[in-house]
Amino acid sequence: MAEATPIGPAPAETPHIEVDEETKEIIKETLAQMEEQVVINFFRSESCGNRETNWCVPTEELLDLLAQLAPPGKLVINKYDADKDSGALAKFGVEPQRVPAIYFGDGFVRYYGAPLGEEVRAFIETIVRLSTKRSGLRARTKNELAALAEKAQRRVYVMTVVTPSCPYCPYAVLLANMFAYESKGKVVSVMVEAYENPDIADQYGVTGVPAVILMKEGDAVGNMEFVGVPPEHELLARVKEYAGLQ
Repeated sequence: MAEATPIGPAPAETPHIEVDEETKEIIKETLAQMEEQVVINFFRSESCGNRETNWCVPTEELLDLLAQLAPPGKLVINKYDADKDSGALAKFGVEPQRVPAIYFGDGFVRYYGAPLGEEVRAFIETIVRLSTKRSGLRARTKNELAALAEKAQRRVYVMTVVTPSCPYCPYAVLLANMFAYESKGKVVSVMVEAYENPDIADQYGVTGVPAVILMKEGDAVGNMEFVGVPPEHELLARVKEYAGLQ
């Protein structure tokens, strides 16, 4: 798959979560598949980086809804106030300007911006796959990522720039998230919502999404490797290259 969507104008208003009862039932049935507990660390602030549009509100609404619909105790949401809890930001390495930020566990999967619109599907699917420990990746990919977890001397960051209206972006993000899981965190998946983080989109000249940027641990700047959803085997080859194993 190589489809991409041009970046359009930013939404004029902050979206809010409005889910009808039928959709809630579908989400509840999906989350009912959860087996192991999943912990999400959510970083918010009153200003959300002093933006005119406070994206923290719909992000928190989404997380609260998912926690409510998930089986009891299976989805844990830890909330941190970026304006007051600088210690938590330092512990997880969250930059204040990236709030709202969502870290799965210690941050092997990260969301900089709200996973709204089309991105909700991949977000929920990520929760379920992490809980069931079934990534959906090919056996060869899983084996090579397991080897990377043992041999790689440095982490590789896979940054996927998205917009809420992009229908292809969820596939790219979910793929990167599962790479992070199967590599035991040697690959770090970072979703970047373009409207909330325009500096990143501008830095890499992103005009179409999903835009997939790879970066070695310690580097200040990465390289845009894919525009569109990367084929699994091609993303694997690039990740191994950046990890120094190719």
